[in-house]
Amino acid sequence: MSKIKTAVKVSLGERVYEDLRVAIALGEIPQGQVFNEADLIARYKVSTSPLREALTRLRQDGLVRVIPRRGYAVTELTLRDFHELVQMRMINEGAAAELAAPRITDQHIAEMQRLSSVPLLIGGARNYRDFMQANQAFHELIARIADNSRLLKATKQTFDEIQRLLFADLSEVGGGDLEHDHDDIVAALARRDGAAARKAVVEHIKQSRDRVVQRMLRSDKPLENISMIQ
Repeated sequence: MSKIKTAVKVSLGERVYEDLRVAIALGEIPQGQVFNEADLIARYKVSTSPLREALTRLRQDGLVRVIPRRGYAVTELTLRDFHELVQMRMINEGAAAELAAPRITDQHIAEMQRLSSVPLLIGGARNYRDFMQANQAFHELIARIADNSRLLKATKQTFDEIQRLLFADLSEVGGGDLEHDHDDIVAALARRDGAAARKAVVEHIKQSRDRVVQRMLRSDKPLENISMIQ
């Protein structure tokens, strides 16, 4: 008896949602930018129904907000938002790593190494998406292995909000490539050491936070409440 393979069909609303989510996370659609349904209908060649489905999900994610009589705008993140998101990452992802450690398989480790091998080529706009998606997939994989659906949901939502700051202004770093810096996390998980995995994740998040703050300082962006980020 032959096996029948069925392709997973992605709805128009899902396709628009995913593309907009990534575009916002990467800063391709800048914070505060206002757009309307007509703009997006022309961009994606879709009808109003799937577009509104996508926009509803983006509003629920906190990525866009309604502007009365004008349309929508990409939600702007303040430094306080960034501080809170960093705290959430340390709490959620640290716990996920500790829970994941005893469940890790060699296949999981191999997949983490593969995701961590995707470099970020400064100035390569197309590569930004590949790098960002690999980065988020790495952290979400740990939450999946932890086998806690609420931790996974929280990890995904936090990443969707914070990614745009993690990768903002990378063209200003002076050339070269960037890597993921996941080696300590992978090594701790490979040893099935939950406490070390939690510590490695928290240190990784702190380093990411510090790089963002340093880019803010170099670009002379507003740094009110910078002392909160400790």
